[in-house]
Amino acid sequence: MINRNVLKEYADSIKRLREQCLDSGMSEEEFRNLYNESLQSLDIQQQETSNNTAFKTRHKVLLFLLLLLTCCAYYYQTIYSCIVCQLQDYIYPGLRLIRKLAIPFLTLFPSLTDLYHETCLIQNPFFAVVDMDCWPCSSVSNVREIVNPEPNTQHNAPFIYETNQQVIDFNMLREIFNKNRNIFDQESPKIHVDNKHYITPTEMFTTNRVGENNFYVWKFNNMHVARILRQFIPRPKVVPKFGQSTERFIIIDSGQNLFKVPDTECNYSFLLSLSGSRIINLMPAEECKHQCKSLKVELKEQYLLWYNWWYWRPVIQPSYSNDTFIGHIGSYC
Repeated sequence: MINRNVLKEYADSIKRLREQCLDSGMSEEEFRNLYNESLQSLDIQQQETSNNTAFKTRHKVLLFLLLLLTCCAYYYQTIYSCIVCQLQDYIYPGLRLIRKLAIPFLTLFPSLTDLYHETCLIQNPFFAVVDMDCWPCSSVSNVREIVNPEPNTQHNAPFIYETNQQVIDFNMLREIFNKNRNIFDQESPKIHVDNKHYITPTEMFTTNRVGENNFYVWKFNNMHVARILRQFIPRPKVVPKFGQSTERFIIIDSGQNLFKVPDTECNYSFLLSLSGSRIINLMPAEECKHQCKSLKVELKEQYLLWYNWWYWRPVIQPSYSNDTFIGHIGSYC
C-alpha cells in the first residue's frame, strides 16, 4: 500500500512538472529528453554507490581472512591439537554412519564392493620421501644366496634361496582355475594384460592367449582365493607365521619383455618363481638412487627373492630361457 502511494505521488509530480514545462514554452520532445537525462544520471549515481559498497565489503572480507590466517598460523600447534583430540571420538561413529549410508548405493551397484579390498584406489606417481635414510641399501653390493633361511622380519638386504615349492606351469594353473572357477570368477575376475586392458580368467585359459607373447598380472585380495592358493603355494619359510598380507599376485610372462614388478601392500616383499626363470634387476628407490647401486640376479625355477620394497624396485628382464615365466608375489607387514 505504501509503495502504491509513493508511485502515485511520483506520477503526479511528473505530471505537474510536465505541465509547467509546457506552459513555459518547452516542447514535448524537449521535456522527454530532459526526463531521460535525469534518469540516466540517477542510474550512474546508484551504480557508483553500489560499487563503493561492494569495494568496502570485499576489503572487509579480505581483512578478516588475513587476520584469521594470521591467527591460525600463530596458534597452529594449539589449534591442530584441539581438533585432533576432539575428532578422536567421532572417527568410528562417523565411519559407521558412512557405511550405513553407503548400503543403498552398494545394493544398486554391487560391483563397488570390489573397491573395499583396495588399499589404494589411485596411486600417486610423484610420491617421494624427503630426507629418506638410505643406509640399509647403501652398503649392499650383491644379492646373496642363503640356505635354509629362518623366518625373517627385519632383513632389509635382498637375498634368494631355493624353496620346496612345487612347479606350477600354465596347464596346472588352468586346472586350479577350473576346479575353483566360481570363486575365481566372483572374487578375482580381472587380469591386467600388457598394462593396457583387462580380460577375464576364462578368456585367458580357454583361448590360450599365453602363446601370444603377452604379460599378465592377476591380482588377488581376499581370503577365499588366498585359502585356495595356499593349498598349492604354501607360505614360504622365510615369511613369519603371522603378518603375511592377503594381497597376492600371479604374473605370467611369455614374451620375454621388460616389466616392473607390481608394488605390494607391505614393504617386505617376495617374488617366487613357480615356473621358468628370469633376470631380476633390483633398482634402488628414487630417493636412494644416488647412494645405492642396482643389483642383478637370476631367479631360477623354485627360487624365492626376498627384498624390501621401500628401498628396491624389481624389474624383470628377459633371460636366456624361452620358457613361460610364472611368478607369485606376496608381502609381509
